This record gives sequence, C-alpha cells and structure tokens, in this order.
Amino acid sequence: MRFLWLFLYSLVCAVLLACFSNIHDFTKYIFSLGALYLGMRFFRRFEGLGFRIWFIVIAVVLYFLFSLIYALYTQMGITAP
Repeated sequence: MRFLWLFLYSLVCAVLLACFSNIHDFTKYIFSLGALYLGMRFFRRFEGLGFRIWFIVIAVVLYFLFSLIYALYTQMGITAP
C-alpha cells in the first residue's frame, strides 16, 4: 500500500511540474506551489530516506515523460475542428 501512495504522490507531483513548465502565464506559479505543498506532505508522511529518494526519482522521470509527450503533441500540429 505504501508503494501505491509513493506512485500516486509522484504522479501528481510530476503532472503539476509539467503544467508549471509548459504554461506561460501567471497561473503557472499555482502549479509550482501545489507541487511544493505535495512534496512537503509526502515528506511529512513518509520519513524513510528510501521512500523520499524514490519519490524524487519517480517524480523527475515522470515529469520528463509528460513534458516529452506534451512537446510531441504540440509539434504534431493537430488542431481542434
């Protein structure tokens, strides 16, 4: 069950960071604060060093994956009808 929480926290944090890096408006800072708050909640809940390291590693890997998917999607040139 702890691994499921680890993955869910990492997934949401990665999505928030991907939104922060791809939005070019003032609202991007809301996503940054959300990721920071989520990270603080995770570090308060799981005090083991291993879980903290895995949280950061998984969040960064998923962040790069989501950013790559977003970049490929925007370069495809698909427009809405």
